[in-house]
Formats: sequence, structure tokens, C-alpha cells
Amino acid sequence: MENRTSWIIAAAGTDAVRTREAGLTCLHLCTQLSLEGRFVPLAHPASARGDFLGITDSGGVPRGCDLFAAEAVSAAQERGCAGIMADFERPLLQELTAALDRETHRAGLPLLIPLPLAEYAPNACIIADTAISGGSLEERFSELLRRFGRGRVAAQLVCSCADFPLPCANPNGTPLSPDEFRQLLHRTGSTVFFSRELCAKYFTYSDGEHAHFVLFDDADTLHTKARLLRGLGISRLLAVYPDACRMGLLTPVQKR
Repeated sequence: MENRTSWIIAAAGTDAVRTREAGLTCLHLCTQLSLEGRFVPLAHPASARGDFLGITDSGGVPRGCDLFAAEAVSAAQERGCAGIMADFERPLLQELTAALDRETHRAGLPLLIPLPLAEYAPNACIIADTAISGGSLEERFSELLRRFGRGRVAAQLVCSCADFPLPCANPNGTPLSPDEFRQLLHRTGSTVFFSRELCAKYFTYSDGEHAHFVLFDDADTLHTKARLLRGLGISRLLAVYPDACRMGLLTPVQKR
């Protein structure tokens, strides 16, 4: 059985209700950095007490970073949230990230931010992706723990699938939809292998001109990653609602 207390699941509407009923922490992506550069609530969850308030990025230019941070903290406190997650990665948002870090630290609220902006938030918990195409997942997160400390590293588990022509300069490859993946595997008849270093499954094929390497996750690999990360001492694991269902953390409602 997975220890559910450390999971943070991004969900909305009835999915958020089911997440909370299952005893999992919900991430409500219900606020935004607007195109005008201001803090804007997008929705009002029925209940968010003990959950995380998520801030998405519309691509706007921040106006008044300190005011934005104060409004975000106030919104989280009014809802009884346990923390804030800022879904920011643009370099332009360095000053806003720093303001959020100061304000949440002053208020005693945990702040989660993606790894690329870590240097601008010395008090925040960084979120690192577990979908890698090279190296070792264990070594990657061991290095992050040495750099930031055990309480400041969270991991995002995503059921990803990508096709890499060899050689490939793009570390992310070409994403494949579930249907594209199934059709490709059926058409090539390839044998599937498991990579202990990447904690992911893969197969290879040739299109007649190039060799290809297809790297993908499923419920088994996500469970393997979760066990590895917990063994390293990482206490916060993030996933989206569909992937939480794949792992059996939640039972999806069957469509009629």
C-alpha cells in the first residue's frame, strides 16, 4: 500500500471532491497570473482546507510583485490552504517568485515551485520532474537532496510517453498520445524492456531510415519511482488526477 499522506493530486470539480474523500491532498489550480499581470482567482473550490492553492501562468507581465504575493497568501489563508504551488517556469517571473517566497515564508505557508526558478526562492520546496531520458533517476534526486536538503525537494510523477529518433538532440523527444503509442507498439511488434536507471519502460524500432527509442511510463513504473523517491526521503509527491487513478490511489468513476 502506498502511504497517501505525501501525495498532492492536481484535480478540479468532482475529481477534487473524490481526491479529498480518498484522504489525499488536492492541488487546486484555481488562481492565475493574468495577462494584465495581476493575481486573479479563476474558481472557488467548494472546500480547500488543508489543500494547496495553485497559481497558473497566463503569460502576462507581473505588475506589483509584492502586492501579488500578498494577495496570493491572503487567498490561501482565507481558504484554509496548507500551502501554495506556483506553476511558473519563465525566467521573466524571477522577481515574482522571490516575492512569493518572502511572503509565504513570513506567513508560515509552504511554497512549491518548479526547479528552474529554485535560486530565486531559498525557502521554497522545489518540484523536479521524474520523466528523464538519460542518466539515473536515483542519482538525479540524490544530487537534488544534497543541494537543497530533504525537506525542500518534491517530485512530480507524470505518465509520459515520447519517441526519440537516434541520434536525438531533444532530451524530451516527440510526445506520443496513448492511441499513437498503442498503434506504434502494435505495428512494430517490439519487445518492451524496463530501465532500472530511468525507472521507465522502453522499446526500440526502425522506420527504415532511423532507429527509434520509445520511452514511456505506466502504473508499474510510477509505483517504482514512488518507492525509490520515498526510500531517498522525499516526502511530497505530485501527480495529476488521471495518473493517480492509474496508480490505484483513486478509483475513477466509470462513464455510462
